[in-house]
Parts: sequence; C-alpha cells; structure tokens
Amino acid sequence: MAATAGDFERLVELAHDRAGHSRRILVENVADLFITSEGRLSERERALMTDILGKLISEVESVVRRHLAERFSRLPSVPRELVVQLANDEIEVARPVLLASRVLQDADLIEIVKQRSQEHRLAVAMREPLSEVVADALVDYGEEDVIEALIANHDAVLSRQALDYLVEESQRLDRFQEPLLHRPDLPAQLAHRMFWWVSASLRRHILSEYEIDEGLVDSVIQDATRVAVRTPVAAMSETEELADRLALKGEITERFMVRTLRAGRVSLFVACLARLLGLDLRSAQRLVFDIDGAALAVAWRACDFGRESFATIYLVTRQAHDEVRTTDPALLTEMLGLFDSTTLERARAAVRYWMRDSDYFEAVAALEEGAAGPGSAARAATRGGRQ
Repeated sequence: MAATAGDFERLVELAHDRAGHSRRILVENVADLFITSEGRLSERERALMTDILGKLISEVESVVRRHLAERFSRLPSVPRELVVQLANDEIEVARPVLLASRVLQDADLIEIVKQRSQEHRLAVAMREPLSEVVADALVDYGEEDVIEALIANHDAVLSRQALDYLVEESQRLDRFQEPLLHRPDLPAQLAHRMFWWVSASLRRHILSEYEIDEGLVDSVIQDATRVAVRTPVAAMSETEELADRLALKGEITERFMVRTLRAGRVSLFVACLARLLGLDLRSAQRLVFDIDGAALAVAWRACDFGRESFATIYLVTRQAHDEVRTTDPALLTEMLGLFDSTTLERARAAVRYWMRDSDYFEAVAALEEGAAGPGSAARAATRGGRQ
C-alpha cells in the first residue's frame, strides 16, 4: 500500500476528534487514500475503508459530501454502495453522480426514480447514456418536466411503447412536440401522425425530414385492401356515387375542383378529393378543413395541381373557420411557402401514410364520439383535430 504508518496514525488521531473540521479532513484523507491506493488494497482493506467512509459521509456537512460526489462521479472503480449512498442524498449532493457516474446500475436508478424527489428524477433523465428500462420508469412516473428533459436527451433509449405514448401525449402538451420531432429515433410513422396537431413550422420539418418507408406503407395498404374486398360495401351516398362516376370519366380536373368549391358544393369537393388521393371521406374532410391549411397544401400538391388554384381553395375553405382570419395575407403567404417547398414525391408519400393510418384516426374519432356524445367526431374532423 502507498499509505505509510504516519498516514494511519494521523487518521486515527482525526477519528478521535469529533470536531466538524476534523471530520472534514478525515473524509478527505480517507477518500484520497481509497482512490490513490486503488489496485493495491486487499479485499478486506477495501471493505473496511468503504465502511469507514460510508459512516463518515453522514457526519459531514453537505458541501463536503458534494465535493466527494463530484470526485466519485468521474471514477469508474469506486465502491457502488458509496455512490448509491451519495445518489440518495439531497439533490445538490446527488446530482453529479446521478448525471455521470457509471457505477450506478439500472436497479439503483429505478429505485431512485421511485423513491426520491422530482429533482432526482430530472437528473436521472439527463444521464448520458440512459437505458430503456430506466427511461420507461421515468415515463411511467408521468412528470412533465422530467419527461421533457428525457425526450431532449438523445442518449436516452426510448422504447417504441414509450414513443407511442409520448406522441399521443403531445396532442395536449405542446412542449413535447418539438423535442420529439428532433429525436433521431422517432419513427417516420409517428412523426407523420403528429402532423395533425403541431405548428406550421413543425409540419414543414416533418415533411422535409421524415421519409416514409414505402415498403411498410404498401404492405399495410395491401392488407387493408384485402380486408375491404371481403367486407360488404355499405350504401354510398349520392355525392360519393357522383364522385365515382366523375372519376371513371376522368372529369375530376383541377379546374373542375375549383369550380365545384366556388359553387359551394363542399361535399362533392371533399368526395372528389378523396377519390383523387385514395382516402376515405373522413380523412379527406379532415385535411380539407385542417385549421391552418397545411394538410390541404400537401394534398393539393399531391394531386399535382397548381399554386394559383391552391391559393383559391385555401381562401375559400378558410371561411369555415371563425378563428382563422382569412384576410390576413401572412397566413396565405405561409401556406404558399409550404406548398412551394413540398415536393410532389414527399406530398404523395405523406398522403399514402394518411391513407395507411386512417384506421388510427377512425379510432380517435370513435373515442371522441363516445366521450363527448353524438356529433363530436364530425366536429373534430371539421376542426382538423386537436390543436
């Protein structure tokens, strides 16, 4: 061992002195001896020194414990029981080891998540890296500040189940939206699902950054088509029948769509757009009356229709929203910018995803209808979903 007999004599003297100053010096000396003698201590000596230091930690003021925690947070070979003791201390002491110590195990962190304060959980959420099981424990606890920090931590591994849940929560918690959409592990399907309730700038981010797996979309559409073929067809409305006849004759043109909407035949406009895009009526209505018009911009682009006609239908459809100031030129300029920046390929990929995911929106609408009474699902579709 590197320690001399004089070293031990000095430690013994300090141990007999109960003064606070002596306690602090004793902790520092034992910690130094423990750290610098690593690899030269016998198992018995190591256990004894760990026990001594563990008892001393509880006797000194927090500033000493904090200093010790900062030193131990950077060391890979200090005893786990000492680090766990510091991690369960008050947050100013615990924070360094919670953020950085590699000695702490998942079981230690999960216990801290369950038993300690929100500030402890916030520090755990910021650890780099952070395992999936610990991240799940933080999500299960449900504290918004902690979850927001967890989402922003790109070194935290989030399970698909956790991501699904957090995407759903982002409908009511705007603060989750941007950090979720900037996570590198967010699946494109979930990002495009968020399209319906995020801001215009985040919608542009989704369209530009998240490519949809064409194989996945195609396989889901094929499965849905096979189910539809085996399912009895419900009676179609006259408007849907007319849209089908027009589609068969190739008469659903850009000019026809604009004239139809200007004439006030909104139901026919929606039915024809549904036929052009391969969407069900509910999804088509949802995107036509989406509150800021971004979904309509994407849909119109996917039809390969022009910029001028989009400006026209945008202004006409905005009249359905009391809360939208249709005369504000900034809103039209913003949507025209989105229309211009969205490529035909990306627009069509987004629409194919909406087609693929229509079962999700049907389920949401059914839940809303059951919770709020008859007619609420239609109102939700007209509003374009939760904003």
